[in-house]
Amino acid sequence: MKYNYSSIITVHPEVIEGRPGTLVIESFVVDVPEGNTKDETCYFVEALIRCNLKSLADVSERMAVQDRTEPINH
Repeated sequence: MKYNYSSIITVHPEVIEGRPGTLVIESFVVDVPEGNTKDETCYFVEALIRCNLKSLADVSERMAVQDRTEPINH
């Protein structure tokens, strides 16, 4: 099954629980394939987004622990 999908990801510096952090927002548009409902399609795409954002968080946290990150306002 093919999904026509496009997304926009925005990254915003934020203070989270008193510590500097990053808020990542992804918005998307997807065509509902024939034979699927809107809810089924959104559930599938949202699961992919959650997985991608979790991977991004894991990589970012590993980089921060290894001190391989640079401040946004350098």
